[in-house]
Amino acid sequence: MLERPFWRLVAHFGMRLFSGGGEGGLELGMGAILALLAAPGAFISILLLDKYSGLLRYFRGNHAFDAYASSLPDQYFFLTFSMAITGIVTVLKWDSIFPDRRDYMNLSPLPITTRRIFLANITAIILIAVAFAVDVNAVSSLFFPLIVTMEEPKFSAYLQFTRSHFAGVLLASLFVFFAMFAVIGTLMVALPDSVFRRISIYLRVLVVVLLLGLLCSTFAVAPMLQTPPGDPRSLLQWLPPMWFLGLSRTILGKADATLAQMGMIGVRAIIGVTLLAPMVYVLSYYRYFIRIPETLDTTLKNRAPRVLFPTRLMDRLMLRSGFERGIYRFAMKTLLRNDRHSLIFGAFAGLGLVLASQTLVSVFNQRPGATDSVPSADLLSVPFVLAYFLICGLRFVFDLPAELNANWVHKVVLDRESALSAAGIARKIILTFVLPWILAACLPLYLYLWGGVIGGALIAVLLAGCSLLATLLLRRFRKVPFACAYPAWKQSATVTVLLYVLGLWAFAFLLPALERALLLRSQWYLWVLAAMLLTAQLLVRKLREDDDNSGLVFEEIPDPPFEWLNLSGR
Repeated sequence: MLERPFWRLVAHFGMRLFSGGGEGGLELGMGAILALLAAPGAFISILLLDKYSGLLRYFRGNHAFDAYASSLPDQYFFLTFSMAITGIVTVLKWDSIFPDRRDYMNLSPLPITTRRIFLANITAIILIAVAFAVDVNAVSSLFFPLIVTMEEPKFSAYLQFTRSHFAGVLLASLFVFFAMFAVIGTLMVALPDSVFRRISIYLRVLVVVLLLGLLCSTFAVAPMLQTPPGDPRSLLQWLPPMWFLGLSRTILGKADATLAQMGMIGVRAIIGVTLLAPMVYVLSYYRYFIRIPETLDTTLKNRAPRVLFPTRLMDRLMLRSGFERGIYRFAMKTLLRNDRHSLIFGAFAGLGLVLASQTLVSVFNQRPGATDSVPSADLLSVPFVLAYFLICGLRFVFDLPAELNANWVHKVVLDRESALSAAGIARKIILTFVLPWILAACLPLYLYLWGGVIGGALIAVLLAGCSLLATLLLRRFRKVPFACAYPAWKQSATVTVLLYVLGLWAFAFLLPALERALLLRSQWYLWVLAAMLLTAQLLVRKLREDDDNSGLVFEEIPDPPFEWLNLSGR
């Protein structure tokens, strides 16, 4: 079938969605991407076995158990997870959905009509959307119903639950895909090209943050689902996952009046976006693809570029050498102008903002205790959570090359003996995204709530902890941000992920708990803790200077599969 011209075009447009970020980027094939997206559903389903196991409930003495009622929060989570993952991937791959100038230059000379190109692209989009939705939800749609209905005497109960659950998560994924398509496509048609390009990245980051917030809302919505509200006009009806939860329960035949009404909202929503998305695609296709010859490759600028920070002040206080000033400006402009880096960093920042907001809300929902004059550990952890995700997000995107073919400029101009300075400037870039909001928001609030001594000590610990974390993450950093090739895979990647999770617990929760414990003894202990963190940072930097004598690197070499032990000492 692929030998036919039309299906060859369909395959071409479909493979564009799975293409990596270019040379030196994170290259993952189609099989690897599909496997990574399907794995979380399988692991989450297995973890739910503890909840639905009849043997474990027998030993716990929990004999009165309704599996269908108890599965409501879990099914809501699967629906939310499906929608969040689908929406985030759609936003990240948005540039690959529409044909670009390269497609036009390659396809327009061929004897292929514009209508055939249009039909091939929209066919590829629909097939990829369906395949993606099936892949994300297939494993969980087989395992989760099996766990819920394991005590049912008839196999038909499993088939019925599987059918209803799979229909719900599949329609939820397709709804998000076409909704993202319709919203961003409508803006492409309604706004001038210059305005859309200016706000596109901010809009996409906002969508990622909202989807992450929707995913984290499962912890707040789950208790409400145990006793569903009787008022159909409840706030739950504004949550899209509730629409498809009601639709799934309606197909299963176990929906009350409220869920049935929400299911009807879901039916109308999926029909609406399915009709709107193709119309938007037709208009945006006509506007952008057909008019590509009339547009320029680059946009003419009629004004000088904006200066985001007070340049002279930063040059005097932070950027002492020409190397630091050049690399700092290069990294900041790359981070703020490159869509891929901005979206990934926005995802980290959005997740940190959502988790910090949830922690703050839980603090206000707690009952006041006997030591209200001393801040709780949860309240102290709020800025630590946000700072951790900002620092880790920046450290992650530093390794992603922006335009690897252009890093010859750095190779020619820069001195390879500037590795230590590269780590220092990377740490200053990280602190640029941390220090302003700590000094502008946290410092006045802490001083107002707890006075100069306690508030100042808490801010000192926060700043020292952020600086130490940045120094630790840049321990072996010997490259220019965004200018070094990234290896496709590291053998220690799994261990690295576990270390980041443990780091979140130690930095965002253990350190605030230690702050509170010291504060209960004496407020001056906090200053001692801040001094210890600063001392640890100086030791780490000293060890780096002693151990790392090599120069800048522009291509990371993967770890060898075998290493010589050299027992003979030769």
